[in-house]
Formats: sequence, C-alpha cells, structure tokens
Amino acid sequence: MDPLFVIAVILVTIVVLRFVFKIDFKKAEKLNENKELEKITDRFPENVDIAKEMLEMLDNKDVKIEEMQNTKTSLYIAITNKILIADLKNNYARIQTIAHECLHSIQDRRLLMFNFIFSNIFIIFWLSMSILTITKTITETATILFTLLLFTLIKIIVRGYLETDAMTKSRYLAEKYINKKNITSKEETEKLLTQYDEINKLGVPFIIVRLLLSPLLEILIYAIITLVI
Repeated sequence: MDPLFVIAVILVTIVVLRFVFKIDFKKAEKLNENKELEKITDRFPENVDIAKEMLEMLDNKDVKIEEMQNTKTSLYIAITNKILIADLKNNYARIQTIAHECLHSIQDRRLLMFNFIFSNIFIIFWLSMSILTITKTITETATILFTLLLFTLIKIIVRGYLETDAMTKSRYLAEKYINKKNITSKEETEKLLTQYDEINKLGVPFIIVRLLLSPLLEILIYAIITLVI
C-alpha cells in the first residue's frame, strides 16, 4: 500500500468531512452558556443525585458514580462500571449529559468491553509499529498500513454506534427525568428541551467527525513516518 496514496486519501477525507457535516464551531460555542436555562436547571438536584435517580429509572443501580473537578469531559468506564461526571457547575446541559453516560451503562456489555479493549489495542499497536518503523526494525509497512485502516474501520463502527445510540436517547431520558421531578413549568421544560435538540443537531455530526479524525490522524502520522524513514 503506497503511503502517498494513503496520505492523499486521508487529507481528502478530512476536507470532505469538513464540508459534508458543516460543523459550526462558533454556533456550538454560543450554545455553551444560557443564563435563563442555567437558572432553571439550578433547581434540580446535584449531579451525583441526578445520576442515581436516572440509573434507578433505568433499573441499573450497581453503577459507581464519581464527580470530577477541573474537567469538562464526562464518561462511563465499562471495565470498572463507573460514571465519571465532569465539572458541570452552571451548565444547563448537565441533565442531558448525565443521561448520556447513564445510557452508556445499560448498553450491551460485550460491545462496551470490546470497545474499551480494542481501543487500547489500537493505541498500543499504532505506537509500537511507529517505534519499530522508526528504528527500522520493521520494513514491510504496507501490511501495517492496511491493518491500521482495518482497525480504524472496526473502531469507528463500534464506537460510532455506542455514541450515537446514547446521544439520541439521552434527550428522551432527560425529558422523562425533568417531567418526573415536576419542578419546571411546561414553558420552561419546552425551552430546555428545545435547546437540547439544538445541541444534538450539532453534537451528533461533531461526534462522528471526531471519531473519524482521531484514528485517521494516527494513520496519517504513521504514513508520514514511512516516507521519512
């Protein structure tokens, strides 16, 4: 497999993704803050309590929950069955964000574990092959490039399914939770959910592009290494 061809294909793919999905980063930044909606969500319980209540709604009470400081990224760790909630203070989207991670916890455990293990295998394989190629221990790079492309396809399919599934369902779990708490008016609930819909319109394409770009950039780096060495 010609490294120049691989580099060209990846660069073209990145450009195409940029235009096809039309991700508006400026518009996304504007959605980060909304003082009116922040005041509404301030009435809801603390983040850990929201997670516990949502997990009860999903009949999944065995998940550990931990609130993190100085990070904006929430995640569910399948191997430890733990939800790490980011620092979501004054973030009106926190209800949907927590719903997203709670939904990850009830996804097919085989897929979750496969995604965790395979993602780490991909990183280790890429790093070790890069080092072995730089040190000229390995010279047959075409097979490695093909393997990386195959691994990338598998990774994108599995992770893409898990993320889009959780993202599309999180809005409805958030709505169900908000209605259950009954501490907002109908108008306030509609405003909040409308904004969540706006977030998802931008968020789903952003997630897809991010999932594609990360492994593609790693392959791009390896292809460049094979040309330089």
